[in-house]
Amino acid sequence: MATRGRRGLTRVAGCGLLLAALAVGGCTSGGTDGGAATRKDDLVLGLEADIPGWDPGKILPGSVAWASSAVYDTIFNCDEFGNVSPNIAQSYQFTDGNTKLTLHLRPGMKFSDGTPVDGPAVKAALDYQVNAPGGKSFLPGVKVSSPDASTVVMTTPKPKSYLTTVMCLGAGAIASPKYLASGKLDQAPVGSGPYLYDRAASTPGSVYVLTKNPANWDAARYPYKKITLKVLTDRTARVNALKTGQISGAITDASALGQLKTSGLTALVQHGQWAGLLIEDRKGKVVPALGDVRVRRAINMVFDKNAIAQKLYQGQAEPTAQIFRKNSPAWIPGFQDPYPYNVAAARKLMADAGYAKGFSVQIPYIAGFGLDAAMPIVIQGLKELGINAKQVTLSGSNALLDTLSGKYPIIFWPLGNHGDSRLTIDGAIIPTAVWNTEKITDPTIDRLWSTVLSGQGKEAATAQQELNRHVIDQAWFAPWVYMNSFFGYDPKAVRLEKSTDLNALAPKLSDFR
Repeated sequence: MATRGRRGLTRVAGCGLLLAALAVGGCTSGGTDGGAATRKDDLVLGLEADIPGWDPGKILPGSVAWASSAVYDTIFNCDEFGNVSPNIAQSYQFTDGNTKLTLHLRPGMKFSDGTPVDGPAVKAALDYQVNAPGGKSFLPGVKVSSPDASTVVMTTPKPKSYLTTVMCLGAGAIASPKYLASGKLDQAPVGSGPYLYDRAASTPGSVYVLTKNPANWDAARYPYKKITLKVLTDRTARVNALKTGQISGAITDASALGQLKTSGLTALVQHGQWAGLLIEDRKGKVVPALGDVRVRRAINMVFDKNAIAQKLYQGQAEPTAQIFRKNSPAWIPGFQDPYPYNVAAARKLMADAGYAKGFSVQIPYIAGFGLDAAMPIVIQGLKELGINAKQVTLSGSNALLDTLSGKYPIIFWPLGNHGDSRLTIDGAIIPTAVWNTEKITDPTIDRLWSTVLSGQGKEAATAQQELNRHVIDQAWFAPWVYMNSFFGYDPKAVRLEKSTDLNALAPKLSDFR
């Protein structure tokens, strides 16, 4: 049931990477008061990839989003599970069966060029987002109007109960209309965020410097007067920069945990991804065998998840039968894996389905995305069922698009599991989902998704769990593990109690203290 009437938002003050794109200056050593990374008012962080520019319509998740989140406010803020709190909009109404979202804007806000963050400006910025790459995915068919200076109305062609959550992400980032109209979006961004871009002190591609915006309405939540982001694409370089105090935090991995510990550093563990197989050809369009649920279930049963967690992921993973993040609404507590590791039982399922001799299938592979060690396990596991899996190596700028083209019946990929599980359904399950590459429809999914979109509270959460059970029963995926990811940091320089990132890829700037 849609929520009627104005909903106030209680401000949640802080205490203190679906897929990110892929020369450190001299400093004094870490642990000294004079080190750039340990200076009280100056936060220095490492980026594992360069930012994609300043275009608010091309914001990526993870640490590469730090720069854009510094200069652009979003309509709402969200915590790690998608719970909404105020930002540009201080309250809202969701009406007309979750198809009409009315935003009541915070008065007195201004962009860094001095123009007001009012109804017409927010409408223009949201219109830009609707037509941007991210908006075409998250905001299809959305119409925006502004009846007055303090109100903006967003309408959707179909119910979209998680539109408020989307407005916490890049699609909800608001830039100055004058700046958007200038066509010069990669030079000096104009937003209303907690920081201002210091273009003179920055070297694009290497170092980005951001200074405190005292006019930001929520400036108190951001304690640092300056933030410096250093691009360090090499993992070893990032770890060395941490160890020598040149930066205070950066994305690391399990192989660096020992070095961090011996250097007096620590790592924040995050759980924003699951790894396993996406069985895309669920109707058997390319490989008829995959249209039989018994074959898909058999595929689930030939991978020893416990061994994979311990050996492949060095103990930094947890076996799972679910693709949804733990404690998100769709996640089912205490759920027992219906497909335990059992090669003999899996082979019987294949024989019962008429595929005792197996079949051939192509699986895409892209170098540089952490797939190298996993692909041999995929190929060997499928071989147990007589399935001849042929690795197709993709490269170049269109490699990921080729992976998502719909011509590959099975894909191995570490996929995000959002804190708001509706975003995971939107991205991996429904017919319009990016990772539903063959755009498979299912009447049960359609029915349950309709309930999720039009409902709220317990009704919607129950429908999400039923949808999860159906996906597992039909073996749409063959999940292996929840993967641990790591953010290494210097506890002498910063306090980092947790990450409130909805994607659980990197802490948000407001998490650092």
